[in-house]
Amino acid sequence: MRISDYPFTEAAAKEVREAGYSLESLLGKTIFRGVRSRAAQRVSDAMSGTITETATNTQAEQLAELLSYPLARIMVSCLDDSILLRRYALAEAKLAFRMMQKEKEGLDAIANDLGLHPQGPGPYKIHFSEYIRAAHRMHSPKWKLTNRDLMQGYLTITREELMRIMEEAAREKIMKGLPIPADEETCASLQEYLQPLKEQLERIRARDRVDLGAVNEGAFPPCIKSMLKSVAKGNNLAHSARFALVSFLLQINMTAEEVISLFSTSPDYDEERTRYQVEHIAGASGTSYKPPACATMATYGNCPGEDELCRKIRHPLSYYERRMRIFKPLSPERQP
Repeated sequence: MRISDYPFTEAAAKEVREAGYSLESLLGKTIFRGVRSRAAQRVSDAMSGTITETATNTQAEQLAELLSYPLARIMVSCLDDSILLRRYALAEAKLAFRMMQKEKEGLDAIANDLGLHPQGPGPYKIHFSEYIRAAHRMHSPKWKLTNRDLMQGYLTITREELMRIMEEAAREKIMKGLPIPADEETCASLQEYLQPLKEQLERIRARDRVDLGAVNEGAFPPCIKSMLKSVAKGNNLAHSARFALVSFLLQINMTAEEVISLFSTSPDYDEERTRYQVEHIAGASGTSYKPPACATMATYGNCPGEDELCRKIRHPLSYYERRMRIFKPLSPERQP
């Protein structure tokens, strides 16, 4: 196991401290230009979603990789964008996951650093308290504790599942402490690297400003599709599901009248009551409500199971916006 593959661990932090280089040296000395460039690359790659691997065969290359991690955290903090912070933490965790997949030995040491203590060569036994702490944000029903075997406080997970919860634990650990308090002088010394990153971030922000336009059902997330299917069959939705569905549809530019009409097939349909509820969620009381995040949807049992895109997002509206970049708008006659 190479410590440089897991720069968020305590062992990595210790090695960086023992190297004895000051922050001023890392920020200004020519000898560390490659380290600064790698740090900027980490941040740039994180914006795109995947941090590329780099050669770490020699001791010098491994040290450079280790030193680039704290510098990348400083750069992310100087850019001061909450979405970038989350993207960066996720991308670093995914890089660690790819490294874990190559490990023949050493997973236990990384797991222990992350507060997990799996027992056995695999399948592993792990205490339910550690499992819950690491997997509480996992959306798929298979990660729910009620769907796992549990005996004397321990449950069984495969090697792949262990790596997934380690990835999630790593993401939370990386996110902890961000943003780092970075003074103006520190950020100014990194402008050569920060300016291209700022421009890249602005391009991404512009790209992410999606005009939702006409409603496109093909771009709906699985949870919303499942709710609509249930409503179409004449089934009553639970209160939490009804709120999530209504608030989602209103946020993507459906009118209150269109949303009200969807519930006309429900067994308990009451037009006046439904109108009041829909208009209230739409903002008649002065507050416009947004649908709950994916984690909340899963908590209330409104997540039917994640697809590939679900794992990359944390909110139904984010799912819809991503899909709308792929789908063509509906024909004019279908537009609201």
